[in-house]
This record gives sequence, structure tokens and C-alpha cells, in this order.
Amino acid sequence: MQHKILIGLILTLIVVIFIPVYWAMEPGRQEAALLRQQTEAAERGAKLYSEFCSTCHGVQGEGKVGPALKGTQLDVKTLQKFIVRGVPGTAMPAWGKEDGGPLHQQQITDLVAFIKNWESVPSATPVPSNQTAPSATEPTAIDASKVFADRCSGCHGKNREGISGLGPALTLERLSSLSDAKIKETILSGRSGTVMPAFKDTLGPEQIDALLQFIKNTPP
Repeated sequence: MQHKILIGLILTLIVVIFIPVYWAMEPGRQEAALLRQQTEAAERGAKLYSEFCSTCHGVQGEGKVGPALKGTQLDVKTLQKFIVRGVPGTAMPAWGKEDGGPLHQQQITDLVAFIKNWESVPSATPVPSNQTAPSATEPTAIDASKVFADRCSGCHGKNREGISGLGPALTLERLSSLSDAKIKETILSGRSGTVMPAFKDTLGPEQIDALLQFIKNTPP
């Protein structure tokens, strides 16, 4: 009986000591978990930025066709709104799925997390999308229609019908008089005096060739 009482007292003492220690450590654990979640979101966002945003806003967020985003003073809600719905009257298309774009809400949240924490997450610095890590497996075939949807449809229309003030139609009839070399050079170097950016730093050679064949030989 005394043995059971002694065990009970020891267990009670352990609980009395453990609970205050646990609650003292809990804020630190929560803060560390939150920081880890923010870092992981920003790292995912960096990849999205490289793929979808760097062409117009610059690989380092310095601004090109679109404004600089590194160090932006726009708040989180405003950034999310612009990304989801686009900015009417500019070259900024809608990227949210509910508005016809390719990004779902979690991707947009990750993208904003990267833009707003650019300086504090050095491991998330984006690189041009054609600079991918080597893979031990064979590369998959390039989906030119997806490349077009992700990179071109915002200015040229989802069905290549063109958007007034942004990009011309890219129908077979319109492109039939242009050589492959001319079209490819436009994709690579852009067009001076227009919102057409150069893709030579953000698309790989295979992507550009696939995109050329897609718009030149595939009906919308």
C-alpha cells in the first residue's frame, strides 16, 4: 500500500513539474513551426514566381514590363487580388482559377508569401525557369499547350484570339506569312515598344521550339 502511495506521489510530482515546463516551451515551438511553414510556403512561391511572374517582373523582382515586386509596399490582400483577378488596362492577366487562370488559392498564397518575404528567405530566391536541377530520370515531353496557357494566354487570349492593347491574335492564318525563324526570334527577344517580353531567359530551347510548333501548326 505504501509502495502505491509513493508511486502516486512521484507521478503527481512529475505532472506538477512537467506542465509548467511544457507551457513555458510551447510558445517557442509554435513560433518555430510558424516560421517553418512560412519558409516552406515562400520556397514554393519562389518556384511559382520563376515560372509565372519573372518574365514581366524580372528574375530578381526588379521590374520589366510589369512593376518591381521586390520590396513592394502592397499589402497581402492587394497582392492576392491583383494576382487572382489581374489589373484591367494593363498587361497583368488574371492568374486565379476562378477567373480563368492556372493557379489555385494555395499557390497564390505561396506566391504572395514569397513576394512579401523576399529578403528574409534567401533560400527561396528564384532562378530562370529553364535552369532546372538535373534529373536521374528521362525528361517528360513538353506540353506546348500548357506553356502557351501559362506564358502567353494572358496577352494573346486563351484561344489565341488576341487581346486588344496587349497581344495580337496568333491564328494559323495570321502566322502563315511569317517564317519560323521570325516567330522564334520574337519569342526569344520580344518586341521593342510593345508589352511583348523576351523569353530567352525564362524558357528553355526545347520549350521555345515546342511553343513555335504549337502556335504555327496547331489550330486554336
